[in-house]
Amino acid sequence: MRHVAAAVLMLVLASPTWGVDAQDLYNKKCKVCHTLNGVSGPKAKVGGNLDGVGSKRDEAWLRAYFTDPRSKIPESKMKKIKLSQEQWDALVQFMLQQK
Repeated sequence: MRHVAAAVLMLVLASPTWGVDAQDLYNKKCKVCHTLNGVSGPKAKVGGNLDGVGSKRDEAWLRAYFTDPRSKIPESKMKKIKLSQEQWDALVQFMLQQK
């Protein structure tokens, strides 16, 4: 049993997103302009619905879009957001889970 606990702890500590609460990050940085799971921010019509985004986009596309939204969607209204690499990693993984 201790071996299993140690292995789980090692995986958690090795994770690049350890320590970043992706849901909280979404709530602070994204929710204002988007809808997710039926919950809309006050400007949700601007950013749109993110339900199922993890089934529509892959990791590379999301990273490129987050880095420069207009590189993927020329008419995008999303502005570039400054986040740490750890925060971007957490947000990308969070979006990929939205199936």
